[in-house]
Amino acid sequence: MTRTGRAVPITLDHERHLRFDFNALADLEQALGYSLAAMPAIDALGIRAVRAFVWAGLSHEDPKLTPRDAGDLLQTYLDAGGSFDELGAKLTEALQLAGYARKDVPDAPLPSAPATGSPTPST
Repeated sequence: MTRTGRAVPITLDHERHLRFDFNALADLEQALGYSLAAMPAIDALGIRAVRAFVWAGLSHEDPKLTPRDAGDLLQTYLDAGGSFDELGAKLTEALQLAGYARKDVPDAPLPSAPATGSPTPST
């Protein structure tokens, strides 16, 4: 995949770049309500958690972006034929570029439907 610095391009409403810098990771932990070290496998995340990951990963480009805005971008992405598998791969790659996820672990796609009882953000 083509990368912009330590970011991963993704076409939502237009091309954007997922990047998890230190502040994005800290904001993500706050939104999720738990440490990323305790995060379940990426394929077990609920919809609110997926939205929080996208929000945090795009916040470097648009600091005024809200989680609801990220949800709207995700809906545009899905309406245009985007898939959760591709989204999961891009989020995983962006986390790897940040040095957070191990590169020797195979990509685990996000679920195609919300997981029941999965940890989701408290906010």
